[in-house]
Amino acid sequence: MHQKRRSLPQAKVRTESIYMPSIIRNTGLTTSEQYLAKLADKTFLNLWSYPNLYRDVGKELCDLLVVCGDHILIFSDKTIAWPSTEDVNLAWRRWYKRAIKKSVDQVRGTELWIKQCSDRIFLDSKCTQPLPIPLPPPERRKVTGIVVALGAGQACREYFGEGSGSLIIAPMLANNAGNVPDYPPFTIGDVNPRGNFIHVFDETTLDVVMHELDTVTDFTRYLEKKAVFVRSGRLIGAHGEEDLLAYYLQHMNEHDEHDFTHPEERPWEENDYITLGSGFYTNMLTHPQYIAKKKADEASYIWDILIETFTNHMLAGTTIVPDGCPPFVLADHELAVRYMAMQSRVDRRMHGVAIRDALERGERAPYFIRAMVPRPDKRDSETGFFFMTFAYPEHIHLARGYQQYRQARANTLHAYAMGIMNKYRYLKRIIGIASEPPLANYRRESSEDMIILEIPEWTLELEQEAVHLCQQFNIVQEGRYQERHIHDQEYPELP
Repeated sequence: MHQKRRSLPQAKVRTESIYMPSIIRNTGLTTSEQYLAKLADKTFLNLWSYPNLYRDVGKELCDLLVVCGDHILIFSDKTIAWPSTEDVNLAWRRWYKRAIKKSVDQVRGTELWIKQCSDRIFLDSKCTQPLPIPLPPPERRKVTGIVVALGAGQACREYFGEGSGSLIIAPMLANNAGNVPDYPPFTIGDVNPRGNFIHVFDETTLDVVMHELDTVTDFTRYLEKKAVFVRSGRLIGAHGEEDLLAYYLQHMNEHDEHDFTHPEERPWEENDYITLGSGFYTNMLTHPQYIAKKKADEASYIWDILIETFTNHMLAGTTIVPDGCPPFVLADHELAVRYMAMQSRVDRRMHGVAIRDALERGERAPYFIRAMVPRPDKRDSETGFFFMTFAYPEHIHLARGYQQYRQARANTLHAYAMGIMNKYRYLKRIIGIASEPPLANYRRESSEDMIILEIPEWTLELEQEAVHLCQQFNIVQEGRYQERHIHDQEYPELP
């Protein structure tokens, strides 16, 4: 039997007690690195993205490393001015060597370093602050390399006389020799065919991909399926990364996931090939369902804000643990918010709507719970969430004041976690979050609490404890809860 309980109270708690040192992340050395760091914070959130890491004193490892769950994303950023020569082929080879090839080499070097020296990754140039997030074990690691090559956009537009300036993708152009390939100008192929697939983004496509896929799950699923598709031999060429992305976003596979399925919605056959011209992405931007999706996604950012409510305190070293709870350990506390961060944008949308409803209803009740439990047949159905508003009892004197209220709230969180886990036995873990109702005008501190409860295997003792807690708190019992099945379409149906 394995059972874990962790409580993470946060936000607006004024105290002088600090249980961990602050984590000082770099923000990027160059303008482009700083911009990449901001994009990464938005897409991957701040606790899991680290710009300008070092492997030894004064020796940089990579421009950005993202570690979240089983995923390790290695970014190498190069801004190289377009060479001043009238020979476009010569200029392209020179630019490719400095902007793409050097970045590919850095990505490969970082990947090798992580494999051999994963305990020597530091936040600072003096190598005094190790990477605070543990790397996934080698057998589970999914390492992805990403080259950000900037500086050729304007020359690309002038060369073709139109377009966005993004690089053409031609998978048959594989750089097997490891040298500067004799590619046509502004065309890239498989830049690392003998190793893990390395993606190349430019000034146009970096923004597009990280704007459209702004969660770590959505981003990595695209990169994984793109790598398989490009190396499958079915793609002859794509006018640009943005059009490849638009095709992916408009096609679904049999598991109801975005994928590079056949345009005729049938299985790919041996001699089936496809070429993607320009216009896929620009046409998608004006589609009414795409516009409706972006509107519906606004609710999902409640979830992002909630995650950063906790991660900002973890990074600042201001996480406070209530009396009676285990001491703060970043690796343990990071696990709960990591599961939140691994939710896709459409799942965050449903969670955001549920939390918004709970906050509204919580204004009219001493406490209110909204649970978000996935269907057992859904991918990644092992993790459930619930959100609780818990009002401070204004007309009851508490001998220990706010701390006593916090302890009562933590106990209620634990009881609900046990009750929900007992009811939905296919879950491996539940993450619960509690706060005061939002409009309560307290004359004291306010805070949020979090608990993660993991029960990989139930025992009779655990079942009896769950039943007892539900009876004691009068929760998760017939007549005390309502169950509804909710499914939200990523692209809403229009009238």
